[in-house]
Amino acid sequence: MLAILIFIVILSLLVMIHEFGHFVMAKRGGIGVEEFGFGLPPRVWGKKIGETIYSINWLPFGGFVRLVGEDPLDKSRDSANSFYVKSLKRRIAVVLAGVFMNFILAIVIFYIILFALGFKVSLPLYFGHNFSFVNQSKQVVLYPLADSVASDAGIKAGDAVIEAGGVPIKSTEDLQKIIRSSQDKEVAFSLKSLIDNQSRQVVITPKYNDSLKAPAIGVGIDEFVELNYQTLPQKIFAGFSHSYNLTNYSFRYLGRVISYSIAHRDISGVSQNVSGPVGIAQITAQAVAFGPISVLQIVGLLSLNLAIMNVLPIPALDGGRFFFLVVEAVTRRKVYPAVEKWTHTIGFALLIGLILLITYSDILKIIK
Repeated sequence: MLAILIFIVILSLLVMIHEFGHFVMAKRGGIGVEEFGFGLPPRVWGKKIGETIYSINWLPFGGFVRLVGEDPLDKSRDSANSFYVKSLKRRIAVVLAGVFMNFILAIVIFYIILFALGFKVSLPLYFGHNFSFVNQSKQVVLYPLADSVASDAGIKAGDAVIEAGGVPIKSTEDLQKIIRSSQDKEVAFSLKSLIDNQSRQVVITPKYNDSLKAPAIGVGIDEFVELNYQTLPQKIFAGFSHSYNLTNYSFRYLGRVISYSIAHRDISGVSQNVSGPVGIAQITAQAVAFGPISVLQIVGLLSLNLAIMNVLPIPALDGGRFFFLVVEAVTRRKVYPAVEKWTHTIGFALLIGLILLITYSDILKIIK
């Protein structure tokens, strides 16, 4: 229950900050704001101050801003304070203000996290792409198997294996070699958590695994790289650099999953790696268990992803509206209002359908 409440608070915070960006930029640009609402309708309470209704709504998921003339077919579009009649530059500023706010929030959160972790943080390494300020690679536990000797010893997801049996671990092969030569023998593992940078030692006795035909401890391992921001310029721009590294990693990983799915005609990889509200709530529950830093990482990542998704040229999102403004800038004439409205309406319906499909997939993953 606590995790669900935290997830709702995080989601509401991210959406409200996004909408607040639209609100402030609209007010600065002389565009009328009909309503600035917390949550989604139906309305519980509302108070009109000036021209704007400030409301609290029943569904506690984010919020919304309703601008005068935002609908190109609305009768109010020709009003002096209408979004529709304002300059192209001003409309672009309003449309992108929400994305800007989410980017800024993500950067600020990453600064806080990096400061708390001594400006050292790790990310998965995939197919040799480069990050800025790479210090060294680590072998990190992605998950301990239930009822395994590793799980019984207290190894958790996010633990980096620094040493095993007194030998520094520089690759997965190093770790496998030690484990496979130590069946039924106690091995001391030096670990460092990527969640809070705390170090500790555990003792594990590898057991023979019938499936692998070799001794094992029961963990999934992947290689991570440590990003080390140590000089003053690196620390000053650490929030921006980390945001770039995460964005770069996310797009590369998503591209890898999509390419695999196309090549093998199998969409299971996409469904396993894409999460909707239910999946994100489950991830949030896991983050709560790891502590405040982990929760902050979720907030930063969600804010960054919300900004990236919204800036893509998808109908009904900010990027879709920005696309029509770019077309207007190139052609020097507004897109037909009916074309723009129906494009966004159809796009919104498709987005809702996609969210429902992803939610269904998330529920199936939980049930299984």
